[in-house]
Amino acid sequence: MGERLLRVHAFIDESKRGEYALCAVTVATGDLAALRKQMNALRPPGHSRIHMTGVGKKLAPKIVAEVARLEATSRIYVMSSRKVNERQARDVTLAAAVRDLAQMPVTNLVIESCDQDHEDNRIIRDELGAGAPFRYTHDRPSNPLLWLPDVHAWAWGRGGSMRAKIAHRITVVRV
Repeated sequence: MGERLLRVHAFIDESKRGEYALCAVTVATGDLAALRKQMNALRPPGHSRIHMTGVGKKLAPKIVAEVARLEATSRIYVMSSRKVNERQARDVTLAAAVRDLAQMPVTNLVIESCDQDHEDNRIIRDELGAGAPFRYTHDRPSNPLLWLPDVHAWAWGRGGSMRAKIAHRITVVRV
């Protein structure tokens, strides 16, 4: 009997805290609706999204602990930003991420939109060619599933107890 191939979606966001970190979270396609609902439920009252730098010290541990329970794993691609400028660090980490994602059963990649979308698309095309094995788009930070890489990267970068809460969900790749 053949094993059914698990399809996943990937969501990418960046973090800058001493080192440049690009976080690619993967989730099973069948879990998307439930995860979207769970992330919305964690959104602080009065906030339009979860952005860890703005949630405050009281809510941050609760959000990290809850996200650590969700079926979402990540690879954080880290590069010293002292070696290169931020755009170069993004290019190198994004290239590494899409090469890895191309080896996984990823069907859809969503990158948090910023003023670098065109350059991101060029990096993906340069790495994967015209026939990328997954669809890739940019979306606004209001997408609840883009909050997952924000939480993962923030907790990892914060270190200490925050990192410990979510470490079982994260693989770090130094590039």
